[in-house]
Amino acid sequence: MNQKHRKLYQAIAQIVSPPTDLTITQWADAYRYLSPESAAEAGKYRSDRAPYQKGMMDAVSDPEVEEVVFMMGSQVGKTLSQENIIGYYIDQDPSPMMLVVPTLDMGKSFSKDRLSTMIRDTPVLTKKVADSKAKDSGNTILHKSFPGGHITIVGSNSPASLASRPIRILLVDELDRFEATS
Repeated sequence: MNQKHRKLYQAIAQIVSPPTDLTITQWADAYRYLSPESAAEAGKYRSDRAPYQKGMMDAVSDPEVEEVVFMMGSQVGKTLSQENIIGYYIDQDPSPMMLVVPTLDMGKSFSKDRLSTMIRDTPVLTKKVADSKAKDSGNTILHKSFPGGHITIVGSNSPASLASRPIRILLVDELDRFEATS
């Protein structure tokens, strides 16, 4: 086998090989970059900065666990943990996901200020999620597609947007602020 064929076979093997079996924390430590617009300290993510988040995040990707509830105070890393969960599933285990927030306006803010900047600043995600400004990207502020899945962001104040969506991963944020009818 010549060198050219060897490189070709290696490239094919890399493409078709399943991703390494990582926890969400391991994924974030390996690949995640924090954006200057949404983090006090931009740059490489380090889980040792907030070790109390590790167990919560890793429980989400544990196949033995069906439901994880975070009960946290304000400004202690819940949104950052959610971002890591979303990034992990985009990169490692593509799935249809839904993030439900209290209002559509909050969903738009999360998408613009947190999700889009995470995708932009984390190279493994940039390769998988097309820029919403790209022609025929299939991505909008409230819906991002990637190979094998998508994430849809909906507001609890829009009950119709919660119906008829096949999803595997459901993230719910600020449940105490939801409309009673949701």
